[in-house]
Amino acid sequence: MRIFLVRHGETDHNKNRIIMGHLPTPLNETGKNQAKILAEELKGKGIQVIYSSDLVRAAETAVIISSELNLPVNYTDKLREHTLGDLDGVGISELLDEMDSLKEFDDLMTKHNGEQAEDFMNRVWEEFRNIARENKEKDYVLIVTHGGCIRSIIAKILDASKLVFDTIKQYNCSINIIDYIESEGKEKFSIDLVNDICHFAKK
Repeated sequence: MRIFLVRHGETDHNKNRIIMGHLPTPLNETGKNQAKILAEELKGKGIQVIYSSDLVRAAETAVIISSELNLPVNYTDKLREHTLGDLDGVGISELLDEMDSLKEFDDLMTKHNGEQAEDFMNRVWEEFRNIARENKEKDYVLIVTHGGCIRSIIAKILDASKLVFDTIKQYNCSINIIDYIESEGKEKFSIDLVNDICHFAKK
């Protein structure tokens, strides 16, 4: 099975470098246009099922794609972005001023009612694996989610450190491709493409 893993389109918070977390932030006009171009790129890829985070920015992206592919969207709250609790809506530079390490970050999450980093990564990874297992008879699956979720999935596949998580770029409406095989009860994920935005160069 081939899984197309895509990030949502641009929002004004993206543009202004504001942490969105679980905020109900809609796409801006650029984001809507990005989603339309992405939808055109995905048309004809043979996608059979669409899953999406239920947060507004991902859901809006998924709806634009679904209208092009003529497929319904299956929403899940388990593919939501990492919430920083009271810090959702804070500027990224403000957050970075407050912490320098994963330990400090988790302490910050405790202080501000946010989600611990490990809990976030495990939540996303388990849902990703569940989607793969449930659709193993299909050839092509699409998941619309968030930058942190995609970086988390890639880091888990690579069994990577936090350093790798932090250095994986994910542009709005980028395409990542993960191949999944299950044989004799064993799962194997392999990464075929990361952060591809070549579809925008065609326009």
